[in-house]
Amino acid sequence: MSDVLNRTTGQFLKSVHTPDFDVADWIINPDLTAVAGQPSKYWLIAGDVVSLASAGEQTTIDSDLAAATDLASKDSAKTAVDVERVVRALVDLLPSEFNILRDLHSLPNRTAAQVNAALKANIDAQ
Repeated sequence: MSDVLNRTTGQFLKSVHTPDFDVADWIINPDLTAVAGQPSKYWLIAGDVVSLASAGEQTTIDSDLAAATDLASKDSAKTAVDVERVVRALVDLLPSEFNILRDLHSLPNRTAAQVNAALKANIDAQ
């Protein structure tokens, strides 16, 4: 059993079955004394050597992570807006589609407000 550190992702695993990990991708039993007690996001891996990022590098790493988190948050918000727009479009579209079928059976037409109310009632019922 060994500890392993992925050379690319920095993933650190303890007490693993060593033959399952290719040395091309993993450092087997890495020497982590230079980074002891430090967050793994500040670990720099070069070959089999693991070192600690300098204060300036740590600032850059933190800035990059904050920017990536901000971008992911914005992407998530955009997706939510897009989903909301699709739902609104469907609520507007569905009555006209329903009404085509309802007309065939001489049933009264449905309005977007009725479909919206039915959707909300369905959500409440779940």
